[in-house]
Amino acid sequence: MNAQLATTTAWILSSGFGLSIVSAILPWFNAEVILLSLAALLRSPFDLVVLALVVTAGQMVGKCVVYWAGFQAGKLKVARNGRVERWRARLGGRQLRAVGLVFLSSAVGIPPLYLTTLAAGTVGMAFPRFLGAAAGGRVIRFGALVFCPRLVMGLLGR
Repeated sequence: MNAQLATTTAWILSSGFGLSIVSAILPWFNAEVILLSLAALLRSPFDLVVLALVVTAGQMVGKCVVYWAGFQAGKLKVARNGRVERWRARLGGRQLRAVGLVFLSSAVGIPPLYLTTLAAGTVGMAFPRFLGAAAGGRVIRFGALVFCPRLVMGLLGR
């Protein structure tokens, strides 16, 4: 790989990381559009895998901020109304369901991960469980997305 190509790839990857942090915090910046746009600039399957991992890492940095905001809101007296307490009680004994919901939200997008992240922080879901489930789902989602255009082009014979 020549120096110019390596520099271009590094810029693409660092842009993907930064933009994915922004998209995790500000949901109107779509991470999937960012990922597909940057993937179109890369040729190597290895670079595509790295891009998917880098965008996942950026998303998780941003989602940590969103989780923290929800966690702080959950500690406020105003937020400690009956609804929040009921959800805490429901999820208290069903951590596996909460992890499954976060994973599903992260991999499929329904319910939106932004809202799921806020809710997980607000009800005090264990942070390592949240982070593992969300990162696992995002790796699967972004890995599939980054290779989807290549698969379609291969099927079309291009």
